[in-house]
Amino acid sequence: MRKVINLSDERKTKMELLKRKSRRANLVKELNFMTLTEEPFLDIEDNDLFCKNVFSLLNTWENKVQLQGDSYKEHIQKSIQVLKETIDTLEIAPKQGRQLFFRGNEIEAVLVNVDEVFSHLHKIIELTKFSVGYGDFILVSENFNFGFCIERTEYYYELSVWGIS
Repeated sequence: MRKVINLSDERKTKMELLKRKSRRANLVKELNFMTLTEEPFLDIEDNDLFCKNVFSLLNTWENKVQLQGDSYKEHIQKSIQVLKETIDTLEIAPKQGRQLFFRGNEIEAVLVNVDEVFSHLHKIIELTKFSVGYGDFILVSENFNFGFCIERTEYYYELSVWGIS
């Protein structure tokens, strides 16, 4: 009886892995306007740890700017405007970073070209689901030397930017 349960658990785990690989492949198709590396994803465990570390870092970050409007739609509009203004003033940006894409119960940290994120900002904002108030906008380097993040909170949005000039 125990082997049947283990086999069932093993199949379930394998099915979940295959589903996630399929969702990742679909995300790559959605990002067809960008030049992605051959393997833009981390291993699933490494991806989950990376995302956990991003949120841990953001929880300790104290230099956040509050972005607030009269409604969540206005929060989003103000955030996108600040994002665009900040990008326009950048002199130097790193070449690559990991953009977080919120998908159901998982977050994918995709290796992207930072300039392409900025030049296709409207599409990225939609694919991250930031434009509809579902996901945060988070772009960070793999070593966390730079970050560009807008997080949603209950009453406002918070902007964190570091390591970019």
